[in-house]
Amino acid sequence: MDRKNLYKIFTITLVLIFSLSLCGCAALNFRHEYDKGMRFYNEKKYDEAIVSFNNALNYKPDSYSALCLLGTSYAYKNDDKMAEKTFQDAINLFPDEWNAYVFLGDLKRSRHDYDLAVEYYETAVSLPSMGGKEKTYYKRLLKEIKSEQAGYNMRYSDAIKQARAEGKEGIVNTYTDKNKEPEQQKQTGEILLNIDTSKWTKSLEQKDDKSKLITYGLKGEDAQNYKWTKLITMQYFVLSDNYKTTLDNYFNTHIGAIDAIAKNSGKTFEKKIITQRKNDILYEWKFDNAKESEIARIVYTQQGIYHVHCAKKGAFTNEEKAKAIDLLKTAVLK
Repeated sequence: MDRKNLYKIFTITLVLIFSLSLCGCAALNFRHEYDKGMRFYNEKKYDEAIVSFNNALNYKPDSYSALCLLGTSYAYKNDDKMAEKTFQDAINLFPDEWNAYVFLGDLKRSRHDYDLAVEYYETAVSLPSMGGKEKTYYKRLLKEIKSEQAGYNMRYSDAIKQARAEGKEGIVNTYTDKNKEPEQQKQTGEILLNIDTSKWTKSLEQKDDKSKLITYGLKGEDAQNYKWTKLITMQYFVLSDNYKTTLDNYFNTHIGAIDAIAKNSGKTFEKKIITQRKNDILYEWKFDNAKESEIARIVYTQQGIYHVHCAKKGAFTNEEKAKAIDLLKTAVLK
């Protein structure tokens, strides 16, 4: 073999090695940014989550879970335009996956754009990727939305819309004042839980006018930097004209996001409702063959939703599960 051909083969080999190393780096960089985004998302630092998920998508533009989580982060920031664009990107790449259709349905419903909301929900229900329990829930939800739409149309009739369009604000305000629902006593969002402070310490607290979050970790563990074996997280979300949901819808959106992450990563995800009442759900899930588990309770009130999680690295023993359930039952909202 002459020197010229030898150099050519050597050059091609170097290019291949370099390309493979780049692929490996891209995968590592994606995982690093994605995990950062998840940490920020769970801590409700949505600005930071948006940056990290966008960085992750630079390395892997076809990550369905990153797109859905990015869109949800935009939605929590009330950036409806970017949320809608991101969910549409997810649908364009993965037209057979149901989650993004549901997220768009939620977005349209929050804007009272019921016709489009119904269209997105119906598309999601028609897809084979949606499980049986989810199909049952969203079929029931579609019936509720039609009643909700009828009530909305009645409250804001064509005459009132016309009055507003003509600048007759006096007429509009007279109508809305007379039909305004009585104000309810405000909730502080403080969740009272019977925590043993000799074992648990507060590692994170965030609050604004829309939500509140407090996380407790075991003493001696660095929960704030995601180094923990057990966590207790208490969240409260204010319900308003900008954010309306039902107990079932909140639960399915929360579980659906985790389910999508598991599906995209090829990891297992098991979920089970332990008990469910009208305004209260107690449930558990196991992720990645129970490498991480959670037992949690969601309670719905007219003013807001509170959500308490007991998480663990590894599976709960029967004794630990019983203790977690007993603890969650003590949760009350001040």
